[in-house]
Amino acid sequence: MKKRNLIFLFWLFLFCSCRQTNASVDFLENSDTLDFSSKIVLVKEGEPGEKMVISGTVYLPDRKTPAKGAILAVWQTDANGLYYNKGKEGPEDNPRIRGRVKTGADGKYEIHTIKPAPYPGNRIPSHIHVHVSAPDFPEYGSEYLFEGDKYITSEDLRRSENKNDGSTHIIKLTKENKGILSGKCDLILKYVKPSGETMKLAW
Repeated sequence: MKKRNLIFLFWLFLFCSCRQTNASVDFLENSDTLDFSSKIVLVKEGEPGEKMVISGTVYLPDRKTPAKGAILAVWQTDANGLYYNKGKEGPEDNPRIRGRVKTGADGKYEIHTIKPAPYPGNRIPSHIHVHVSAPDFPEYGSEYLFEGDKYITSEDLRRSENKNDGSTHIIKLTKENKGILSGKCDLILKYVKPSGETMKLAW
C-alpha cells in the first residue's frame, strides 16, 4: 500500500511540474494574448520619488485610427537610478518597476508610477523603456524621455522629431494640484521586421 502511495505521489509531482513549465512557456510566447488592463500602477504606495502619470493613445500608421489591443511593456529605474532597490544593480531584463498595459477600442493607456532617476555616475537621461506590439505589428523598442533633462542630446532631439522613427519620445511634464507630475504621449504604430535584435521580454 505504501509503495502505491509513493508511486501516486511521484506521478502527481511530475504532472504538476509539467503544468507549471507549460504555463511559463505560454506566458512568454503568447503574452500578447493576455488580458492586461489599459491602466496600471507600477509602484506601491510609499515608493520614494515624485509621483507621475503618463497617458496617451496608440494609433495605427494612418495616425487617425485608435489601435485596439496594442500592448505596451514598460520598465524603469527607481528614484536612485537603479532597476533594483537596496542599492544593488541587476540585469535590466528583470527590473523591479515594470508592467504591461493593453489598449481597448479607444487606443488609450495610462501608467501610474514615479519619475525615474538617471543611472548613477553617467550622462544618460532619465527614461522609461517601452516595448510596443499589436496585432500584425511585431514587438519593437521605444523610450520615453522628459523635457528639460540636462542629459538629452541633439541625437535624442532628432530621433524624437523624426515621426517615421518613433523610437524616442520627449514628454513634457506638468505638475497637477496634488503635486503629481502628468505627461501625455501618443504613439503611432510602425512595422518593424522581426530579427535577432528584437528583444522579447522574459517577464
